[in-house]
Amino acid sequence: MRVLIITNGMGEDAMGAALAKQLALHCEIEALPTVGEGVAYKGICPLMGPRGHLASEGHRKQGSLIKDFKNGLAVTAYKHVRYMRQQKERWDKIIVLGDMVGLALCKTAGHKVDLYLDCYKSGYASTYSAVEKHLIKSTVAKTLCRDDILAGQLRAFGLDAGFVGNIMMDTVPELSFDISPLIGDKIAVTLLPGSRNAAKGLFDLEISAVGRLTGKYDLAVLIPVAPTADTEQLIRAAHLRQVEKHTDIDAPDYLAKAEMYDQTPVHFFDKGIGTLARKSRFVAGQAGTAGFQSAGLGVPVIALVPPDARPSRVARNERLMGDSRITCELSTSDLAQAMELLLKDEEDAKRRGRIGKERIGPSGALDYAVRLILSH
Repeated sequence: MRVLIITNGMGEDAMGAALAKQLALHCEIEALPTVGEGVAYKGICPLMGPRGHLASEGHRKQGSLIKDFKNGLAVTAYKHVRYMRQQKERWDKIIVLGDMVGLALCKTAGHKVDLYLDCYKSGYASTYSAVEKHLIKSTVAKTLCRDDILAGQLRAFGLDAGFVGNIMMDTVPELSFDISPLIGDKIAVTLLPGSRNAAKGLFDLEISAVGRLTGKYDLAVLIPVAPTADTEQLIRAAHLRQVEKHTDIDAPDYLAKAEMYDQTPVHFFDKGIGTLARKSRFVAGQAGTAGFQSAGLGVPVIALVPPDARPSRVARNERLMGDSRITCELSTSDLAQAMELLLKDEEDAKRRGRIGKERIGPSGALDYAVRLILSH
């Protein structure tokens, strides 16, 4: 049996790669990442179709869709549709993971989707439009939603839909070692520099905000580095001083250690947001998937919002995450204030974390999806 997994973005690629790795034990797997290079699939399965690149780098900002169209989005979409039309009999089953883009691609190219894993919408923040419900009805055999609120909407429309867990929480990246020796008695905080071109400037802002608090709080700063980011560039951008790593830890995913001006340690890791978030008072940054995963682990999130962010998207995420999320502008002083709110009141941080864990939901979707695909 040959199965195709379609994903639409870096976070979705990571989830799709985890699913592909499990299915590859039993059948032939191929992946079509519609945006980016699909690096998450490296060493797991071959990539199919053309590669697409967005001028917006996937940020849903005001004017980003127009910008993407001006820079070739329509051509990329056409190439994907043409490729899929040429592959009518290639796959026994198709899985779409992410938002509606993969479904629209399959619908336009004349393919049916056996399983749709919606990891984008949430019943706490949004509903399916009439157009989206009709697209699912005409294209998809089975839909797994992020929560039962959304699944109930689809069932009321006569569709086969369910909730068995959030696949985001099945695919949380972990480190290979215990980071406790790196933290000691300090308060750990995790900063997300992100994976896009603005990562260096964003990280400098985050470190500057932390620097306003190190005189009052004894901190250890933890940094998960995305595959598309460069550790040494981040260190230089934030004016840190690189020093020798902790001598007792010799792990390939412990990338580097640096220090701030007052010797506050800053540790860099190869991804690993799950391990880092569990040890942290909070997680701060722009990264979407890592932020949701952190909230799902019970850790409050400070979400940095650029001035051109779509207000509707910001409001939707705030509705979804409730008090587990503190929205913050790209301001050093505002970010420092948000950080101190969580540093000075551990009980409030825990309260916010419990809300996030409830809103994001548990794991479980990955194993169910594997069983479902292999059972028919």
